[in-house]
Amino acid sequence: MSEYIDNVKLNGISIPLRDSDAQEKIARINRQTTGNGIESAVMNADYTLTLNFTDGTSYTTPSLRGLPGADGYGLPAGGSTGQILRKHTASNYDVEWSNPKKPLVVDFGTVSSLPITKSAGGIQHDMVAIAYEFSDPKAITGILTVTTGDGTVTLSGSINGSSKVKITFDSADAVTAI
Repeated sequence: MSEYIDNVKLNGISIPLRDSDAQEKIARINRQTTGNGIESAVMNADYTLTLNFTDGTSYTTPSLRGLPGADGYGLPAGGSTGQILRKHTASNYDVEWSNPKKPLVVDFGTVSSLPITKSAGGIQHDMVAIAYEFSDPKAITGILTVTTGDGTVTLSGSINGSSKVKITFDSADAVTAI
């Protein structure tokens, strides 16, 4: 009966053996004492794996790390905790580290009649409401509509009584990327 080797464990790390030529040569280990098997496996400094067989032959795999990428085509150097990678220009591979924009909270205070427009610095047309907070949700008796303009938010709908209202906004692309 033969076994097939799917991976090799080295220092507690499981390394898959995906090279088809290597699979053909090393995958079959005969449990009989006369069979050819792996005598030892050595991880080399260049991240290749040398398999030494009991018949005196050996096989060295390609690098298990893969090919290195050229500078400029991977992640740019730098960045700090919490930063995100974003396109800098429309050119290919032109990306930069930046601080994510924080959601914007618009506090309408106590609202007892609608529609109401509130000035909100930083609010833009492409922003969408991602969270609503009401002190009395039952006061909102109809469909609530929120529209954004450059620097303003308009809240429309039906209200019966009064409620404190806070709405959190984020850019549309930040919301659709989730």
